[in-house]
Amino acid sequence: MLKAILAALFLFSLALGAPASRSSEPTHSARLFQAETSDGAWNAGLEIILSEGWKTYWRVPGDSGVPPQFDWSGSVNLRAVTVGWPAPRRYRDAAGETIGYLGHIVFPLRIDRLDPSTPIEVKLSLFYAVCKDVCIPAEKKLSLELAAASTSALPDRELLATFAAQIPGSATASFIPAVKSLRMRGSDKSPILEIALAAPVPSATTDMFIEGHRGAYFRKPRPVQAGASSSLFHLPVDGITAPAVLRGKQLTVTLVSGRSSLAQTLPVD
Repeated sequence: MLKAILAALFLFSLALGAPASRSSEPTHSARLFQAETSDGAWNAGLEIILSEGWKTYWRVPGDSGVPPQFDWSGSVNLRAVTVGWPAPRRYRDAAGETIGYLGHIVFPLRIDRLDPSTPIEVKLSLFYAVCKDVCIPAEKKLSLELAAASTSALPDRELLATFAAQIPGSATASFIPAVKSLRMRGSDKSPILEIALAAPVPSATTDMFIEGHRGAYFRKPRPVQAGASSSLFHLPVDGITAPAVLRGKQLTVTLVSGRSSLAQTLPVD
């Protein structure tokens, strides 16, 4: 039902915009591929390739849109799938801000099975959006059988390793400074999240993506102070009625600076 509603909304937004010609419609493909086992689980990947200039969403999509939806319910001998999310980028177009991936993305997967002596049959019903000037809903039915031994080609293992390295790490393992504090500033009409970092970062290549409060959207950070031992950023917040709404809440910050990234959860002062 959710997929049907989302698809209808996307098609409605497409109808409101300029009609897309056949030549302007995107090509896109998706596949599951396997890699080697690790700690008794399979490492695998979900690869999505889009036409030039087209993108798809992160788990927090931005102003509007929906993240990819993963349905593994048709699988056999599957205990759980853990989806890894590489660090996203922020984009701006006529529709507003979006957060996601341009052109090509691989989601690393950890696949755990119920019976270690039996192969896994992974079946994925994937729903995602393909976006440029308009957004078009896409759905793929994918499958992958994982046997006792890995048969993945070296290029696939290298591809998976490249995107797995882009998943944000912890503050202790990252090459960028930790988040020291989160504070709410501003007025009821213009709430602002203030983020203090433990060391300066280059503002031109730094972005921050915030999760933890449904309905709140945190816009692109702007630097307000940089010193020898710290730096301060302000993020305007949409979707809340007053700064007090977020005080005491736990928020997760995905901090991206250049090619490095971290994910950290803190309470809001």
